[in-house]
Amino acid sequence: MYLKGPNAISSYFEIEIEPNSFQNVVQIFNANDTVTQIYQVSGKSKLHLHAVAEDNDAMELFLNEVMYKLPGITSLECNIILSRIKDIKGLRL
Repeated sequence: MYLKGPNAISSYFEIEIEPNSFQNVVQIFNANDTVTQIYQVSGKSKLHLHAVAEDNDAMELFLNEVMYKLPGITSLECNIILSRIKDIKGLRL
């Protein structure tokens, strides 16, 4: 569920995954409502992921219960989006 509201936390993640865990991790993200966008990017089994949580507590729960428990993660970077300067909707990548 994509949430908007005064307390919503938007973030993006750069994730590197062991190749044998890649499809399993993608399935976990596809089933999670906090995850809004998933991109496979160049590099060693990498994903770029966007997530929106209802508030700070929900983001902490997402990190602790989903992200930190993923199988085969070799690198995980989380960035909170502070502001959107330019955001073109519907742009085909």
